[in-house]
Amino acid sequence: MSSAFNPSAGYEPAVTSSTATKRAVGRQFGRAAASYDAHAVLQLSCARSLLAMAPESLPIPRAADLGCATAPLSRQQQERWHEVRWLALDLAPAMLQEASQRGRTGRLFSPVCADAEALPLPDRSLGLVFSSFALQWCDPAVVIAEAGRVLAPGGHLLLAVPLRDSLQELSESWKAADRRPHVNDLPTMVQWHDALATEGLSTVTQQTLTVTQHYPDVRAIARTLKATGADHVQGGGGGLTGKRAFRAMLDAYETLRTRDGLPLTWRVLFLHASKEML
Repeated sequence: MSSAFNPSAGYEPAVTSSTATKRAVGRQFGRAAASYDAHAVLQLSCARSLLAMAPESLPIPRAADLGCATAPLSRQQQERWHEVRWLALDLAPAMLQEASQRGRTGRLFSPVCADAEALPLPDRSLGLVFSSFALQWCDPAVVIAEAGRVLAPGGHLLLAVPLRDSLQELSESWKAADRRPHVNDLPTMVQWHDALATEGLSTVTQQTLTVTQHYPDVRAIARTLKATGADHVQGGGGGLTGKRAFRAMLDAYETLRTRDGLPLTWRVLFLHASKEML
């Protein structure tokens, strides 16, 4: 077995042009490690649906879960292919530590702290790249290029990722308060497809799903986003928000209330792609 599939602890992700952003994302998700499982209901549901799209067999018995968080799906992933050895990759060491403490990593599911845009893996070393609700922080062109590089001929990519226009209710409510970004501008489905085409990865199947969750108030929304690490905003959304602006946002959001509560909608792309055989 290649040493790449038993990497030593403490791997330091390669420096990229977005290193500062990646470190901020890693810290944010790290702080959410202990609370992630209790609040990541949508994330886990999407990961299960993605696994159900998986092929019956892989060209080589090696796989990686990119952005695995606390690896809540590790047992199901190992049961799906008993002979496959997995790498659990995440940018946040605290997430991997939480996964280990919960007994989700081991001989067949090894944790590696790494950047999905700079994978510490040899070319053509994986039969499967799996990622659910993690790569929205990445440049589609860069991360798909890395996935294509490490996939063996005939290998598979399984991707679930929220698309632009997710959290639209929250974004529009903030626009009524100030002009600062408070919700990330996520990649579009076209960007993901363009990246796949560039790397010669063919779409086997795909679907988009719109999921609307409801909350009693904005503070409950904020708690859920923070507890899952999804509250990091790229491009200047940090800092203090004035009481007047916050009140304006609350008032705008209240106009969207239904009998079920305040809505928060996600648009999610589910994708199964494959790499051509030589």
